[in-house]
Amino acid sequence: MLYSLRERTTRLGLLCLLLFLALGLTVLVADATVQQVQSFQREEKAVKKQDVNAIHPWMTVHVVSHIYHVPEDYLYSSLRINKNDPLRRATLSTIASHKKQPYSRVEYTVKSAILAYQKEHPKILTPTPMPTPRPQNKGFITIPIVGRTNY
Repeated sequence: MLYSLRERTTRLGLLCLLLFLALGLTVLVADATVQQVQSFQREEKAVKKQDVNAIHPWMTVHVVSHIYHVPEDYLYSSLRINKNDPLRRATLSTIASHKKQPYSRVEYTVKSAILAYQKEHPKILTPTPMPTPRPQNKGFITIPIVGRTNY
């Protein structure tokens, strides 16, 4: 089946248009992915630095207490949530909506509690453990053993 020159150029033009469209979408998706990876890396650095600005509405008090090394009960008491309250496993945004408060107020309360706790309980830096000395065999040649060394 032979196509006329006009049909071939039309098909080629359509194919090129679809190719450029696919290429453009690929570039847009790649750019969004790179931005998300960079955002994740910034968040990870902030958490490692114990920066309280890394707190988000989707986090639970349990997650926040684990990340910032603050007891859960301390955070719950700052939010005025008792032990039997069903909000104990809720996200911060759910706590805010249940208490009919703006999320920013709950976030501020949690951040203030973390900073106060960290000020009262400064992090104690643990010294680097000393390596265990190996017994020295005097008069013998020591040959390093590759692989398993404990018998």
